[in-house]
Amino acid sequence: MAIETFEMKISERPDRLIMVVAGLKGPRARNIANDAVRQARKIMPKLTGYSASRIYPLYGAGYFGIGFLDSYVWFQENGIRPFTMSSLAGKTIPMWVDDPTGELASKNPKARTRVTMSGKPQVLIFRRAAKLGQRKAVRTKIANGLYHQTSVAMSYPGAPGRIGTRQAGQPWTSPGRTGGQIASGNIGVRWLHPGLAPRQFLNQSVTLAAQRAGIVPTRVYAADRSWRQRF
Repeated sequence: MAIETFEMKISERPDRLIMVVAGLKGPRARNIANDAVRQARKIMPKLTGYSASRIYPLYGAGYFGIGFLDSYVWFQENGIRPFTMSSLAGKTIPMWVDDPTGELASKNPKARTRVTMSGKPQVLIFRRAAKLGQRKAVRTKIANGLYHQTSVAMSYPGAPGRIGTRQAGQPWTSPGRTGGQIASGNIGVRWLHPGLAPRQFLNQSVTLAAQRAGIVPTRVYAADRSWRQRF
């Protein structure tokens, strides 16, 4: 696979990655851009292939590159840090779940379905996230018709994301941490997005296309449609 080229971000919301090449024009620019898109579609993350079908070649006098219509392609390209999705609290969340036997689809004939690139059938379901601090009463049968009632988190039991481990207080707190902070490696934070590792598939594809065309890649630009105003 091609190496990556030094990248300069010239837009806060990029929707394309381009390489400026002096003297490039006509069919040659088009061919290089098409080659870059073909390569990107081979190596980019794909679930249904929808976003891969929505990247497109960009070319013109003195440049070529790849454009993309879905903003999350940029996050797949560069990665994002883990974060807690607090904004989901109290909202109804759409979720695609595997349905290998077709049981969910048969129970919900009006539900949307899809098949992933790997061949897995999935059904779209909806779940309502508990509000922050929301609780409910749970009754546990003891004996002879008696029950013990306790108050638990609304998402109990088995809710992914409950905070299970925190930093100990002084003097046992880990260096550089604060007592009471969520401990490193904890998997109990509710609605924790694990983040994305940078894939750099657009950069690598543009770089490879340039190399195949005999161009020495020196820089690519993460830009939007107004990029020409900077040159």
